[in-house]
Amino acid sequence: MSANAAISGHPMHEADILAAVRKSKYRFLPAIAAQYQVSDVSLRAAFRRPQLRAERVLSRALGIPLHVLWPDRWSPNGVRLVRRGRAISRAA
Repeated sequence: MSANAAISGHPMHEADILAAVRKSKYRFLPAIAAQYQVSDVSLRAAFRRPQLRAERVLSRALGIPLHVLWPDRWSPNGVRLVRRGRAISRAA
């Protein structure tokens, strides 16, 4: 699913991310939250809306690049595509 998500531009499904968490050494979101000193509520919120720190924590903890988890929010070269739920304007 993760490879297809990156190709299609659709984010990974929440269930797929949670499955990756369960397969990781952390097993549960609160364990990741404790390790990285972030709220588990913000980790869950990242599934539905942009949460910069939570997205980076999940990516790092799972070893899955940001652009694979959320291709609609991150480019393959690590550039943020959205800010607070809005696309970043390219006109400057």
